[in-house]
Amino acid sequence: MNIFSILVPKQMLTYLNANDGLDSAVEFLINSGYSAVPVIDDTGAYIGIVSEGDFLRVVMEEGRDNLKKYRVADIVKNDVEGCVLNTVSKADVYEKILDRNFLSVVDDRKCFIGIITRKSVIIELNK
Repeated sequence: MNIFSILVPKQMLTYLNANDGLDSAVEFLINSGYSAVPVIDDTGAYIGIVSEGDFLRVVMEEGRDNLKKYRVADIVKNDVEGCVLNTVSKADVYEKILDRNFLSVVDDRKCFIGIITRKSVIIELNK
């Protein structure tokens, strides 16, 4: 499988920067309609993912008014299992995508280049 045929490139995605403030990141996630998004740093390197649940925990513990004190980097989860190299095998994609909505894809420098969605894999299998 050529993963580039099912890859949603970074420029077409919603993602957050690790240095974004949590207050603006919450608004961003709410407006995006997604329940989880990738997080990158200033160099474009993949850091992990943040989800609605991650934000909810902070809001419950700290209150909505205190979100300005935190950055996305403070709550991001290092999602090693949900990240694959752009040279990933078809078998690895099939195995890993079963338990998640998307896989983050990085190059050999760990720079985030896009995602593979479960939907794109299903469509590819039906061709």
